Amino acid sequence: MSRVATFLRQLPLSPDEIASKSRLSTDRIRAFLDGDEDPTLADLRALSRGLRVPLRSFASDSAAKSDLGMLFRQTVASRPDRGVEAAAGFVEAALKLLPPRDTPPQWLSQFRFEQETYEEAERLANEFRQMLLPGQLDEPLTELPRLIVGMGAILGRLETSRFEGASVVADGYPFVFVSPRFAGRMLFTLAHEIGHLITHHKNSNRSVTFDLAGQIGGLNRHRTQAEHFVNAFASVLLLPAHGVGMFLQQVRGTLGITNPAIGDIEILYLSRFYGVSFDVAARRCEDLQLLPSGGAKSLADHLRVYFGGPEKRAEALRLPQRAPVHIPRVSKNLLSVAAEKVEQGEVSIGWVTDRLNCSINDIYGARISGEGRRGPHH
Repeated sequence: MSRVATFLRQLPLSPDEIASKSRLSTDRIRAFLDGDEDPTLADLRALSRGLRVPLRSFASDSAAKSDLGMLFRQTVASRPDRGVEAAAGFVEAALKLLPPRDTPPQWLSQFRFEQETYEEAERLANEFRQMLLPGQLDEPLTELPRLIVGMGAILGRLETSRFEGASVVADGYPFVFVSPRFAGRMLFTLAHEIGHLITHHKNSNRSVTFDLAGQIGGLNRHRTQAEHFVNAFASVLLLPAHGVGMFLQQVRGTLGITNPAIGDIEILYLSRFYGVSFDVAARRCEDLQLLPSGGAKSLADHLRVYFGGPEKRAEALRLPQRAPVHIPRVSKNLLSVAAEKVEQGEVSIGWVTDRLNCSINDIYGARISGEGRRGPHH
């Protein structure tokens, strides 16, 4: 079976869906899958554009292998995933564009913890928030993507993957990948992966973690200790205890709520203000003992049964919209370096757009804006 057929069969898409995305005929897609025809270069470009994958994804197995690719595949230790392959190619390309670095950014190695306990996660999150927003310890962190890029992390998208997020340290550079989802979900995934960076990657020159949806946030408590730890870190980082208490008090006063028990409406307001999902906000309230044990799940189940879900309930109540969370396909600190390399003739624009899965406009837009022209901070 050809590399193209193997790749297409791994996708969670039907032949009709692949055809629709690539604008090729279903008959032609079936011919590729059955090995009856080999795709032309034009076909491969159409598949690359429609499926949002680098052209190199269709290269032969021998060409697709690299040290980073092997590390990524060994990390997931399960069936092939095109998002994993694309992320490996992204990091490999980034390291060719970025200046060599011996050590990660200083902030990545300064955090210390004794054990993976809730108390330690809380302490680390508060220290990290103080670093990000000194003097604004109760404010929402919906600008987390911009702030973490400003500290030298490189962001990317984990397109069409069964994994929700990934964190990587490679040759001194920290990377975070987030799958495109609902904004509140993406923000928590980003915070979760940052937790991995500062706790589980800092002592390694090359290390990778991929997380499935069930390992990040939500109400399920059946996870490894490491995932519990970074979930707690993310929850505290995005929902600071003092800020949560003050905001709930203000909402209850404004709405004239006198019932001593915290209800779904207050938590919906809380989730919108801090930019997270209802489940994450409710679980944080439970951790702060503002809800009884199991109360978060009970409220979430109630909203899904009677209102079709928390977001539909919030829309029906006409609650304020949450602030947008922009996690770019490629962060500007890398795009600006790529633009410089192209202008200097060191790499072609086609090589960059294929390896980083971005557009020409992305590259020159970053260059024109002037953001991050000197590359990631040390």
